[in-house]
Amino acid sequence: MVAGLIDHRLSEVEFTGVTDLPAAVQRSQVIVTATPATKPLIQADWVQPGIHLNAIGADMEGKQELDAKLFQRAQAYTDDVPQASEVGEIQNPIKAGVIKPEQVAEIGNALLDPTLGRHDANAITIFDSTGIALQDLAAANLAFVRAKEQGVGTQVDL
Repeated sequence: MVAGLIDHRLSEVEFTGVTDLPAAVQRSQVIVTATPATKPLIQADWVQPGIHLNAIGADMEGKQELDAKLFQRAQAYTDDVPQASEVGEIQNPIKAGVIKPEQVAEIGNALLDPTLGRHDANAITIFDSTGIALQDLAAANLAFVRAKEQGVGTQVDL
């Protein structure tokens, strides 16, 4: 059931290469950045209301994928605020004085407290993923359990 729903939804997604990054950003609803960039790839003025960004590539000091000014207009979430403040995407707007660490919600808290989530379809949201192994294992376990329940996938013993 779930596997069929996922296949159906993925069949509706169109993936295309682009050469005009600003235009692509302006037309997007969700953006995932996963690069080793040290200068912003996504500029604040390209981002339209309602967009969600997952920033995955900034995983050490000095990396940056998003314009720090974007955080002035966004609700920011991360897996671990202290870690992300040092090595995640939010390190840059914090160092620039654009936001303070206490303005960033940890995703676990947002999942438990609905007041921390998006309340406006025009809100810009950013998830800064720095990679917490325990969260990765929990997500992988959940995927494994659900796949077994649905009778999909192949278990491989390593």
